[in-house]
Amino acid sequence: MFTLRHSRVRGFSMVELMVAMLIGLIGMIIIFQVFEVSEGIKRTTTSGGDAQQNGAIALYVMEHDLRNSGMGFNDASFAGCKILAYDSLRTAPNFTMTLAPALICAPGSTAPGGNCPGTGAAGTSPDQVTVLYGSQPLIADATMLNTNFTANANPLSVMSAYAYRPGDLVVLLEPASGKNCSFMEVTGPLPMTNVLNHADSGIIYPLVSGGNKTARFNKPGGLGVLPYLGSGANLTRVYNLGNLHEPPAGPNAPVYDTYAIDNTNTLTVSSAFVLDATGKPAANGVADNIVHMRAQYGLDDGVNDGSVTFGGTFVAGDGLVDRFVSAPVFNAILPAPPWQSLIAVRLAIVARSAQPEKPLGSDGSKCDATTDGTEAVTPGPDRRPSWSGGIIDVSASGNPSPASPAYWKCYRYRVFETTVPLRNWIWRSS
Repeated sequence: MFTLRHSRVRGFSMVELMVAMLIGLIGMIIIFQVFEVSEGIKRTTTSGGDAQQNGAIALYVMEHDLRNSGMGFNDASFAGCKILAYDSLRTAPNFTMTLAPALICAPGSTAPGGNCPGTGAAGTSPDQVTVLYGSQPLIADATMLNTNFTANANPLSVMSAYAYRPGDLVVLLEPASGKNCSFMEVTGPLPMTNVLNHADSGIIYPLVSGGNKTARFNKPGGLGVLPYLGSGANLTRVYNLGNLHEPPAGPNAPVYDTYAIDNTNTLTVSSAFVLDATGKPAANGVADNIVHMRAQYGLDDGVNDGSVTFGGTFVAGDGLVDRFVSAPVFNAILPAPPWQSLIAVRLAIVARSAQPEKPLGSDGSKCDATTDGTEAVTPGPDRRPSWSGGIIDVSASGNPSPASPAYWKCYRYRVFETTVPLRNWIWRSS
């Protein structure tokens, strides 16, 4: 039996192995390059989708509140007064509100009534928007005082107490007096009369639907401001904002909501009437990755400043917005801000991608997903977010680090803009 044997047994040489490894490495480099591009596209697409969702939610929630603003106190000629309020459950019981459907607070400016919670640098810090409306379903106009309110402990005698119930929150305004507005909680209209009681905070009072509540918004010793009767057009107004406890109020209680962007780039809303465990207005998150907000008043005052362009004639009181003005401009109009001309609010919300983009330019210390034209090495076009009111400065929204001094440029931004007509303010009684 014969066995065939090869004359030589050979393997791969070193050169062949090195060539094979080189081919494999080249293939891996190509694969990883394709993967990097694919992941970049995926990250951009996913982040853009997140920004789209967050911005749409934020705009929807704010627009819903703004459309309801002004309900329950629609005397435009008396708007803007500072409301001196008291809440026994607050850490700092004394606080203020402004009697206005929508209040824009721009950092660095002073809002009407002296109430402006905004902080930060003008231009780079977001605006804040406060919305006020009542929940009283049966009346939308004020009643008047019937007799002079001469002492803080006196009940209020009004011309009509129709639809008033224990638990209602009431604003009193004495026109042409220069006084601040007063705020109180009704603790019991006397049966068959037009008298409203307002027991001091801590006093328990019965609700119409049954059960008891403890007075919360009545400052011990009185309102602090004595609204007298007045006469003629200056009769003291009594506005019923609605009830915190009784059906059909419940979740539809009076609203004094402030929208702001916190230091984690989250749009939050806090209510003056809903407190957290520390006795401060509870701030609830609305949407993440919201880095900036701009708002302007829309005025129907016949003034053409170029902010609105259309082919018609600018006429005051025709129901068309003639110009949009920022909060500082609105507040500076003398002798007083023109609340009677206010018919809309223009709003812009800037949403940011959740993940930063990697630097694409030659300067590795800076990103260029968003450029402003000031880049040191490779200047790009100005791609900063903008709206009808101009460029929006988002440079303060980044997370500065030694490796990335212009970190805000690593993100992509999307602007959501709308103009909200203030229907309750347009359909006002005066």
